[in-house]
Amino acid sequence: MHFDLNRQDMHSHLLPGLDDGAKDMNDSISLIRQLHALGYTKLITTPHIMSGIWYNDADTILPALDALRAEVEKEGINVELDAAAEYLMDDYFESLLDDKTPLLTINGKYVLVEFPFIALPVNYRSVFFNMKMAGYEPILAHPERYMYQHGQLDFYHELQEAGVLLQVNILSLHGYYGTRVQKMALQLVNAGLVQFTGTDAHHQRHLDVLCRPLPDASVLTKLGEAVIKNELL
Repeated sequence: MHFDLNRQDMHSHLLPGLDDGAKDMNDSISLIRQLHALGYTKLITTPHIMSGIWYNDADTILPALDALRAEVEKEGINVELDAAAEYLMDDYFESLLDDKTPLLTINGKYVLVEFPFIALPVNYRSVFFNMKMAGYEPILAHPERYMYQHGQLDFYHELQEAGVLLQVNILSLHGYYGTRVQKMALQLVNAGLVQFTGTDAHHQRHLDVLCRPLPDASVLTKLGEAVIKNELL
């Protein structure tokens, strides 16, 4: 079965001026126009929420989404836009869970989280458990990029058994982050551990890569054999 990457995207940074993604409205529109030209019909953008760097929440994200939707409609780009967030698994995120603060979700239940790039959070198991107990379905963003877990497929099998879904970056499959990350992304795909794909698009350099054919086209067959949930969003 051939898998079409370019329909629904559930991980990007397209809202203007909220994080290290699109800088302004013109930037946002340019990126969205190019993603639409690639075949995307729905974009769920996920600004960073990261203690000490980007304290985004519904009060910053939803008004920016409304403004971007209006501009996309004005520009006549036929693409559906939605927004959630990409939460760093840090003390701030834990405090949101402890305080029962409503999290920004994809489809009302999925919550996108990322690990720090330096080291695995010591209490990741309890955080995922608390997310599940609160009624959320956790999605771990770009597991292939956490180099301290490279080659440890058993770890990701254990996460899956605990109800954690995995999202691989299409940029990783292109080799954008280097050959080690690309190799791990392919290992996750080949092991049937990937439930979602995402562009993680931030800027024009990312779009330049996404416009190219995948170096290994056979990965599309592997993704087609997996249970990819993008189509359900």
